[in-house]
Amino acid sequence: MQKIFFIICDGLPDRPIAELGYKTPLEAAKTPNLDKIAVDGISGMMHVIDVGVRPGSDTAHLSLFGYDPYAYYSGRGIFECAGIGMEVLPGDIAFRANAGTINDQGLVINRRAGRIESTKPVADLLNGTEIDGVKFLLKESLSHRIGLIARGKNLSPQVSKQDPKQIDVLPLVVKPLDDSSQAKFTAEVLNKFTQLTIDKLKSLPINEERIKAGKLPANIILFRGASWLPENILSFEEKYRLKAAFVGGAPMYRGVAKVLGMDVIEFDQNSGVTGLPNTNVEAKIKKALAIAPDYDFIFIHIKGADTLAEDGNYQGKVEFIEKIDKAMKPLADPNDFLVVVTADHTTSSQLKIHTADPVPVTIKGEGVRTDDINAYSERECAKGRMGQIRGENLMPIIIDLMGLAEMYGA
Repeated sequence: MQKIFFIICDGLPDRPIAELGYKTPLEAAKTPNLDKIAVDGISGMMHVIDVGVRPGSDTAHLSLFGYDPYAYYSGRGIFECAGIGMEVLPGDIAFRANAGTINDQGLVINRRAGRIESTKPVADLLNGTEIDGVKFLLKESLSHRIGLIARGKNLSPQVSKQDPKQIDVLPLVVKPLDDSSQAKFTAEVLNKFTQLTIDKLKSLPINEERIKAGKLPANIILFRGASWLPENILSFEEKYRLKAAFVGGAPMYRGVAKVLGMDVIEFDQNSGVTGLPNTNVEAKIKKALAIAPDYDFIFIHIKGADTLAEDGNYQGKVEFIEKIDKAMKPLADPNDFLVVVTADHTTSSQLKIHTADPVPVTIKGEGVRTDDINAYSERECAKGRMGQIRGENLMPIIIDLMGLAEMYGA
């Protein structure tokens, strides 16, 4: 059985940009290895959730692995917390959170505390806080991010976000999203937690140091994405009879892999694998090749293109795509693998957001009916023989190529 290398380049596609001669960053980049994979494979375009639906990274990954996000998605928090090694128990409510900055009037002036380098002092100060019988667990994540879990009885994920996701406004008041006593209680406790964190973080020594240095203090926790463990979800191995591993650095995607029962492969601190645009992409590919004898399916996640596009840095995105391409050479060379290259969503460098534009997808391997496209790009893949598919179609196509699909009918 062929080994499957399933590469998701986060936010890789884009829209045409005037400064790039009305090419996308993927079209403007020099990508001989990605192009070779496309030439040797079959390509198409994929609506990751559905036509016209803007995918979140979390819902997109569920869909790409064949799990209906409308059935299994309760929020992003569960993936963020699981991805940084927090144990999420049944009944816990998990959130994705930021260390942010408010001014003297209580207005949010920066949602990332000036992209603070570490939130460990913030998380350590607040970890273990109890309010009305609910314990709050916090752990530092990448840069300004924090994993946040509320643990107690009678909690519900049916609550609104507190993070306004914009600046110069007050943090939002958390509200219940249904009429249950659990949702009302959860909202009340979360609003108390917001005020308690503001009070406690005022005197945090690192904030005093940051203010003296002309930096923004981390004086509020902004949270959203309330969620809990999905019920009755089959593991990836149960669903497909494939032993799977995850190779990557960004916590949320580690969390998706963990929730689906994939093995998460660790890197040492000197590997350069960060989940940021400075990440060592070659180290990820080398690690995936090294563990291939032990696994059937290897999910490789590469994040940086999305981050650069959300910052409006289209030239940086071009350069990062070229870094991806250089690392892809071992998978472009002749081999016995089934190589899948795609993205979880389009990220527009001009709008600085995810968009609903379909994403390119290419599959290369033994038995694949190739087509006549000449490059891996949005416009070229649209000419491919795979045509237009939805995200949930991708795994069944892969399983069929592996000769593992069950017959429908006699």
